[in-house]
Amino acid sequence: METKRVRDDAWLLRVARRIAQELQLQSRGTALRVRRPVRVHSTDTDGWMAGIGTAGTDKLALEIWIDRYSGCPDRKFYAGFFSKNEKAIRSIASRSKSLWTVREVTDDDVTEGQTKRLKRRLRTDEFNEPVLESYEGQNTHFLGFFDRTQGTAERIEDHFCQQSVDFFLDAARNLPDAKGPDASAEVYPRCENRRLVQAHLARERSRYLATQCKDRDGYKCQVCGMDFASVYGKRLGGGFAEAHHKRPLSQRGDEVKTRLDDLITVCANCHRMLHRMEGGPEDVKELKALVNRNRVKRSG
Repeated sequence: METKRVRDDAWLLRVARRIAQELQLQSRGTALRVRRPVRVHSTDTDGWMAGIGTAGTDKLALEIWIDRYSGCPDRKFYAGFFSKNEKAIRSIASRSKSLWTVREVTDDDVTEGQTKRLKRRLRTDEFNEPVLESYEGQNTHFLGFFDRTQGTAERIEDHFCQQSVDFFLDAARNLPDAKGPDASAEVYPRCENRRLVQAHLARERSRYLATQCKDRDGYKCQVCGMDFASVYGKRLGGGFAEAHHKRPLSQRGDEVKTRLDDLITVCANCHRMLHRMEGGPEDVKELKALVNRNRVKRSG
């Protein structure tokens, strides 16, 4: 982190502008009001913050940070909502079926003095997961996630920007005045009940989790092994893949939460083949075996 070519404040402004630009392209029809930041502000967490807009009738602030608040020695990126209205912040987490929090932070969890940071640093598994912060002393409340901020600057930016856009869009869908998702935007099993599909989309479709899934799998199809970047080039295919629910929607019953382990990364072709299958728990394994058998036949 300390060997970057740009200062962290300039880096934050560049990243925040990139996130704002992407949100402006994708937030039509949502309650997000996005603006391009023109400057960053220093914070008491040894870092900087940039505001990129507001959300909903409560005008929750959309903020991007880079600081040492996580308790780590190097600065980490953060994206989240801020408000002095605790109820409004908590309502995002309570309404969402995919952005449930892994940790809640209060005044007692923060160091005293001029520079604030967590007394107990974030665990590895708490990064890139929603964290709820509620500080009664200052009447400030946050819901967001801290990025691991590791690797090359390019890799960090690509990962954090995509995660941030998906996080804000997922959360926006759970605001009181949000519109329902479009069921026709994806391809589903032929046997699916369309009403069930719509209900599923409304309650748990998560771009944020899907991005985590694809990042975990290296944006490589877990059935046929296809890597879009290697086939189409990084500029066009980089960061592209699809996420598949290993358990069909029709078998989920009243479950309301999707977890990362429920998803697997696939290419578009394998995704559609999976949705043509019977919807059994072994579909992914069986399709992978089928692909491998036919691959051997072709090579023979």
